[in-house]
Amino acid sequence: MVNYPHDRGLIDLVEELHSTSAEFTRLWDEGAVGLHVSARKTIVHPQVGEVTCDCDVLTVPGSDIRLIVYTVAAGSADAERLEFLRVTNGVRADGPSPPGPGRFSTP
Repeated sequence: MVNYPHDRGLIDLVEELHSTSAEFTRLWDEGAVGLHVSARKTIVHPQVGEVTCDCDVLTVPGSDIRLIVYTVAAGSADAERLEFLRVTNGVRADGPSPPGPGRFSTP
């Protein structure tokens, strides 16, 4: 709450969690935070071309567990390309185009 000392919703949420969860209180009091790493990645897909994603790597403190999350901005051209792939399963209306391996690059 250091970053948002006047956010009443956040303050209320933390207070509620403290009052209902001993596990939350223990973790909160430990103050351990994981390292957050982010980057932008461009994936070249054979049907839609380049799709640029935000890539976030979340880690669990004290372990080797990492969660890699790729996101695109809602309403962006990249989001439209991903939606096209989701809806069509990568098959174009002008003929079947099985998905192939993408190439990855970091801009």
